[in-house]
Amino acid sequence: MSNEYRIGAFAQVGGVSAKALRFYDQVGLLRPTRVDPRTRYRFYLPEQLEELAAIVELKNAGVSLADIRRFKGRPGFENRWRQVLHDLKRATERSIEQANRSLRWINDLLDQADEGGRPIPIVIKRRPAVAIASIRSRLDSYDEIDQLEKELLDALPRPAVGELQGVLWHRCADSGCIEGEPFVTLRQRVPSRGAYDLRELPAAILACAYSSMDDDSAEKAYKAISRWTQIKGYSLVGPKREIYHDRVLEIQFPVGPA
Repeated sequence: MSNEYRIGAFAQVGGVSAKALRFYDQVGLLRPTRVDPRTRYRFYLPEQLEELAAIVELKNAGVSLADIRRFKGRPGFENRWRQVLHDLKRATERSIEQANRSLRWINDLLDQADEGGRPIPIVIKRRPAVAIASIRSRLDSYDEIDQLEKELLDALPRPAVGELQGVLWHRCADSGCIEGEPFVTLRQRVPSRGAYDLRELPAAILACAYSSMDDDSAEKAYKAISRWTQIKGYSLVGPKREIYHDRVLEIQFPVGPA
């Protein structure tokens, strides 16, 4: 059959390696038209050159071999190019958008460094729901939160107080009203009393940063997380959280898609 190519010649004409053709055969992407039962040589037809070119084109455009194989296994593969390319276009646009967001955040970190400050890293954490005791109240000033925290701890039996302690900020001064909610996690069940509320702190995806306990450091961390969420395309989906780790303050923003 003079119109057949052995694998080496077909690879050369098609612009790929014989190793690639063997791999395409193994994964069911491009089978030879026949295999000599004695020599095990693979043979290909000229008509398969266009099929090979389609595979190479899609692969170079970023389509995975698994997706190409999936599309090829369906009837009318030759007519599905437009859909394949539309899918690839959307995936590429998402990648570009994510890369642009990462670039904007890198530039923001560089701006912080250029201004003489220490760049504030932001990390994403996923936290499960936990049982808490809390006291929620409107405040005239942020300093009043200390008294609420004391009242909460005084009202709870010490063995019931868990390791996590902090504040949920429902409203801040720039909204015209300060509303805070000191809370502690619970190790065990406690009686329900009027001094505190018992509820569940919901599970959340959190954008987090660390600061020292002074107001200036905390304010810088708040601003850094606010910029990060805006650049990364997130929105705030719950009250901001402050968690105490001895002399370190962890600031957490519950976030979701914008």
